[in-house]
Amino acid sequence: MLNSLLKEELTTVNEREHEGFQIDSLQSADWAMRKLQAIEEHDTEVQNAAKVDMDKTIAWRDRKLTENQASREYFENLLKDYLYRERQHDKKFKIDTPHGKVTTRKTPAGLKYEDATVLKSLRDQGITEFIRTKEEVNKKDLKKAGSIINGKFVLDDGQIVDGVAEKPAGESVKFDL
Repeated sequence: MLNSLLKEELTTVNEREHEGFQIDSLQSADWAMRKLQAIEEHDTEVQNAAKVDMDKTIAWRDRKLTENQASREYFENLLKDYLYRERQHDKKFKIDTPHGKVTTRKTPAGLKYEDATVLKSLRDQGITEFIRTKEEVNKKDLKKAGSIINGKFVLDDGQIVDGVAEKPAGESVKFDL
């Protein structure tokens, strides 16, 4: 909080600015330094007040966004349910209103990896050609070198790689607002 002397210094700043004031002595330099000190103190006070206000505003924003997320999920689920109910009668049904669209998008089948398990499995078996030097599975080449047999990922030479499972094809719901 600004003390009364510094407040007085701050109020006289504007009065002298319009007079074409010049510093021509140690006394006037000291006067200007007091003014700068008051301005700095006021800046600090303003910044502290703004910080408290920003913290409250950020907390309010986060609370409101959390509330909005729950509402968003509720309405998205209602729209998904309606979309899928209508899809039972019309396979190409989509929701298209002046305020947005709800459609589906096909997601291709593929492989789902548990990276740590796949890496361990490959290392334990001495298979390094599918391990990149930055210690991650080269999924693209690994996928080409094997296939799913009886729920297990098997390389062309018959070795089983743990941590790879088949990912079924599906579809995702897209909201354009």
